[in-house]
Amino acid sequence: MIEKPPLTPRLVWRLTCLLLLIVFGLVLALFSGMFFFQARWQPALVTWWLRRLTSSLQLRISIQGEPVEEPALWISNHVSWMDIPVLGGVRRLHFLSKAEVAEWPLIGLLAKVAGTLFIRRGSGDSAHVSAQMAEAIGEGKRVLFFPEGTTTDGHTVKRFFAKLFQTAHLAGCRIQPMVLCYQHEGELHPLAPFIGDDEMGAHLLNLLALGPMDVTVQFLPVIDPAGHTAPELAIHCEDIMRTALHALHGASPAPVREGWPGVVVRKAAS
Repeated sequence: MIEKPPLTPRLVWRLTCLLLLIVFGLVLALFSGMFFFQARWQPALVTWWLRRLTSSLQLRISIQGEPVEEPALWISNHVSWMDIPVLGGVRRLHFLSKAEVAEWPLIGLLAKVAGTLFIRRGSGDSAHVSAQMAEAIGEGKRVLFFPEGTTTDGHTVKRFFAKLFQTAHLAGCRIQPMVLCYQHEGELHPLAPFIGDDEMGAHLLNLLALGPMDVTVQFLPVIDPAGHTAPELAIHCEDIMRTALHALHGASPAPVREGWPGVVVRKAAS
C-alpha cells in the first residue's frame, strides 16, 4: 500500500484544479439535463469532459490501431480506475460495472451520467447480463467490459472469463479488443496499477504529485464471433491481447513501487 505524499504547493494546486473540474462536470451534467433525460448529443459532452480529466491527471495518451465505428462489444485489459476516463475519452463507450459502484459518493453519480451499465455480479446470471449488454449494443451503443474481472500490474493479462463473450452472438456484432499500457521513459509505470489494498485517496494524490505518465491505447483487429464459442473467443482474445501488451512494453520487467522516486510504500506489519 502506498502512503499519501506531503502536501506541497504544486500538489495543492493540481488537486484544486482537479476538484474544480469535477464540480464543473457536475454542473455541466445538470444543465445539459443528463440527470433527467437522455439525448444524442450528451455522450459527446461526457467524452470531452473525460479528456479534460485525463489531462488534469497528467496522462499523455497515444493511440495505435483503428477502432471500429459500428456498435460493438469492446474488451480491454484492466490496470486501474484510470482505464475508464482514458478509454471513455478516446471513444464514446458504455462501461460494464458492478452495481455497488452506483452507490459510491460522487463516483457513482458521475458513472450514472456517463451511461455506465450497472450489473449485479456474483449471482451466476451471466445470461441475463449478456442480454442487457446485447440490448445496449442493439440500441447503437459501444459496450466495454474487462474480461479479467479485476485489475493487474499491467505487465501481462490474467485468465479471461468466457461467459460474457456470448454477448457478441446475442447482439450479432463484432468484438473490438484493445490493450492499455502505462509507461514512464519506456518502462512500465509502477504507480499506474490500482491493485491489492490500494486506497483511492493516496493513489490519486501520488499521481498528482508525480510527473506526467504515458499511456498507449492500442486497438487490435476486430474479431468476427461467427463459428466460435464463447470459451474459444475468450482464449483467442486473451492470447492476442497478451502478445500485443508484451510487444508494447518489450522486455520491461513487472513494475515495482519500492524505490520509485517520490512514492512512499507502507511496509507490511511484521
